[in-house]
Order: sequence, then C-alpha cells, then structure tokens
Amino acid sequence: MFYPLCVFIGLRYTKSKRNNKFISFVSLFSTGGITLGVLALITVLSVMNGFENELKVRILGAIPHVIISNEEQVIDDWQSRLPALQKMPLVKAVEPVVRTEAIIQSSKSLQGVQLDGIIPELYASDVVKNHIIMGHISDLKAGQYNVIIGQSLAQQLDVTKGDKIRIISSRGSRFTPLGRIPSQRNFTVAGLFEVGSDVDQQLVLLHAQDAARLIRIGQKQVTGLRLYFNDAFDVQNWVPPVLQEGQTLHDWRQTHGELFAAVKMEKNMIWLLLCLIIAVAAFNILSSSVMVVNDKNAEVAILKTLGIKGSTLNFIFIIQGAWSGIVGALVGTALGMLVSAYINEILSFLGLNLLSNASGGTRLLPVLYEPVQIFAIIFGAMLLSLMATLYPAYQAGKVSPVEALRYE
Repeated sequence: MFYPLCVFIGLRYTKSKRNNKFISFVSLFSTGGITLGVLALITVLSVMNGFENELKVRILGAIPHVIISNEEQVIDDWQSRLPALQKMPLVKAVEPVVRTEAIIQSSKSLQGVQLDGIIPELYASDVVKNHIIMGHISDLKAGQYNVIIGQSLAQQLDVTKGDKIRIISSRGSRFTPLGRIPSQRNFTVAGLFEVGSDVDQQLVLLHAQDAARLIRIGQKQVTGLRLYFNDAFDVQNWVPPVLQEGQTLHDWRQTHGELFAAVKMEKNMIWLLLCLIIAVAAFNILSSSVMVVNDKNAEVAILKTLGIKGSTLNFIFIIQGAWSGIVGALVGTALGMLVSAYINEILSFLGLNLLSNASGGTRLLPVLYEPVQIFAIIFGAMLLSLMATLYPAYQAGKVSPVEALRYE
C-alpha cells in the first residue's frame, strides 16, 4: 500500500528499536498514561451519566414538570384549557389534579403525606403507573374512597392492600362548638407502588372527586394543572402560556433544581480532574518526542542531505509522537467501554458493593453511554497528543546536517 514519505518514515520510527531503552520506556509510559486517562474518564462518566439518568427517571419522572395553580386554590375551567395546553410544543401530557397536604393514620403509626387527587384516565406519570406492584391505577374510582400508596409508606404504617387508613386534612376543616375540626375520612388501600425514591414515602394517590370531597371543594374543581415533557430538561426551552389573572406557574427546578445543579457541577469537576491525567500523559509524549529527536539527530541530518524538506521532517515526528496518543485513545476507549459494561461484575469479583448500604446490596451501578461525550474524549486525547509533538517536530526541522554529522 502506498504511503506518503512522512507517514511511512513516521510509522517506521514508532516500530523501530531505539538505541536508548529509556526513551522506549518513556514512550510506552506515555501511551499507557493516555490509555489509563481515557479509560478512567469513560468509566467514571458513564456511571455518573447512569446515576443522573436514574435521578431523572425516579424523581423527575414521578413528579410534574410544570404546575399551573390559582391563588384562590381552585381552577373551574380546566376542561376548556386542556386542548390548548396539550398542543403546546414540547408538552407530552397535561392532567388536572386536586393536591393538598394531609396526615395519614393507621392503627400503628401516622405520617405527613402529599395527597394527589387524579383522574385515572388522564394520569400522566408513567413512572408511577409502571411501578405499581399491587393493584391498578383504574382501581381509583369516584365514591369508593380508595388510595394507592408507596411501598415505603405502607411498611411504615404497617398496612397492605385492603387495609383501612384514615386521612386527615386541615384544608376543608369546619368550626364546631368544640373548635375547629379538620376534615377526615377513612380510605381503603387499593394498591402499592415502588419507584425507588422519596416519592414512595410521601405520595398518596386517590380519585380527584374523593379528594375534592375531603377538602370540600366543588366536584368539578381542581387545584392545579400539571404538565409533563418528554424530557424534564425541556422545561428550560419551553415558552409558558399566558396565564389568567391570579394563576401562577411553578416547575421542577424550584423544588429539585439544586440537586441536579449539584450533580452537573460534580460531573464537571470529575471531568476536569480526570482530564489532568490525559494532560500529564501528553507531557510525557512531549518529553519522549524531544528525546527521540535527539536520538535520531544523525538520521535526520542524513535525510536532510538527501533533500528532504524541513516540513516533511516536521510531519515525520508529528506522526511518530501522535501515534502514542492515537493508540492510547483507541485502546483506552475500548477498555473503558468494556470495564464500564462489566463494572458490577468486576466490583462483585473484588468483593465491593458501593450501593450495599443504600439498597441492601440489591441495586447495581447504572451505566449510560453518551456517544457525543465519548467522541469528545477521543478527539480531546488525540488533540492533546498532537499538540505535544509540535515543538519537538519543529526542532527536528531545524537540525543542521553539518553540526549533527560532525562527530559521526
């Protein structure tokens, strides 16, 4: 196969045995440094991407992305507003909700919870629906006073499907001769869900009409409209509608924004720290390239006397030095993807379980590859390696044949 002269000689230099074994060791060490840096970067970022995705699914997938509510606590014309909101760009689904805080009580315990009165046919949280382990969302029927609660909450209250619980709400309370009495009613546990986040301990689902009766508002009134997007982060690019007088808009960033900002900052810091490993390896390529140029001084002088231009010599040593970065980046990428794909099996073999305390040893490290991120790592490693060869290659082009061959 035909190669340009600079490519042919540059590749020959990468395979040739050098007089100084220390130079070979430094060159090999620099390639290993690039490999190790890329491997660590891909493995760690893939796991962090997995954790971020789990947070998005388990937390943002179970809560509304945007809530439209009224200062007077009720919305009467929600049926007429649904079609317009559903047609808005980026919006996946819209649902009405009767939402309030309450206390849930069993014979063993009580707990403060968030009540969500929903219409099962319009309920849009696929994460909760897909993680119902007992019962079905259709079991919430108006007038039957059924509820679906989280598995963690059920364990705390010591109840299961079919048991009775009492829900007490300060909203809808009445004044009596004995004082102000909160609104309360007995409900039946019709199902359990397990999302795997704090939602399991805080959220209680019931029919919207049952919730309306509990807090004493109209049967066709709701406290808010909830909007869901295909991607929760789309809320940053979403143009909100014109609100009616007295209505307010809240999105998930006001309640969970700090959590995801912290995750993003942590990813950026880890990216920066691991990139320093690649940068150190690039400096090793610089030092090995300088030593190779000094080692090949006589050969460079001979090539110059044969008429090879200085620019050709520059490309020869650029190719010779950058080859370490190219090999290191490609091998590191392959090993990084392999290690991250089998990270749980490797940790299990080593007797490590990083999530054992959080989940009883049952959860695994999540892994998610982002192709753009991987290509950026490969390109960045190769670019750093290429830049590290520029100065030694420039010096090779300035070698004087007379000076280099004087004592040969």
